[in-house]
Amino acid sequence: MRLTRECDYAFVVLVFLAGEERTRAISCDEIASLLSIPFDFLAKILQRLARAGLIGSKQGPHGGYYLLRAASEIPFADVFRAIDDPVRLVECVEVESCRCPRLSVCAIIETMRALHQKVMAGFDEVTVADLIPASEREPSPVHARARLDPASPG
Repeated sequence: MRLTRECDYAFVVLVFLAGEERTRAISCDEIASLLSIPFDFLAKILQRLARAGLIGSKQGPHGGYYLLRAASEIPFADVFRAIDDPVRLVECVEVESCRCPRLSVCAIIETMRALHQKVMAGFDEVTVADLIPASEREPSPVHARARLDPASPG
């Protein structure tokens, strides 16, 4: 399985937006320039992310795009679905849409379906925040509390 260029750029954009102030909307022009992504290509990606409810947009002279949720609340699976839906390891994972002439005699379909479910479950556990370099992440409230109160666990 390989990420499409669109999905790769979607992750790059989401990590970029996660690093910006939540009150600041960033224009497509600015994102395209800063991340070296072709404007038209980026505009399509941003539209898909917005339709999926992962980012919001604001119109006007100070308009642009921003995250609707914290990066830690955006699972990989949501990004894949927004950009590359449907996500499938092989076409026959969804029998209804499978056009394979060997479907009725396929010996691996059940194993492939089980593998697909495991992969998607894994994508649900990993979030956009996991892509942010550790040096740029904010400490979690648990760790911040531990620094303030050395007697607290964890």
